[in-house]
Amino acid sequence: MDHVSNRRQFPRLVLSEDALAIDETGRELGKVVETGGGGMLITTISADIADTLVVGKKLRITIHEPESHTSNMLDTVVRHRKGLKIGVEFIGSKSKA
Repeated sequence: MDHVSNRRQFPRLVLSEDALAIDETGRELGKVVETGGGGMLITTISADIADTLVVGKKLRITIHEPESHTSNMLDTVVRHRKGLKIGVEFIGSKSKA
């Protein structure tokens, strides 16, 4: 039994269509290659961009899907990095009840 792949709270889905990650300044970070209920994996377009995305950094990312002309803005935090691959967790604002 592969317990490493079973530790995720949400399954990861490999994206078959292009989904581009763009930061608040309009800089293209790279392509979203996997997503799940808790976060996503971005393959950055360069090592220079990956180097700016340190673990713990909060980012507001727009995901743009050119085929469907759809864009969605998400608040995220960088949770891990390996080479050009950046794993981010979705975060949200907490409202007072």
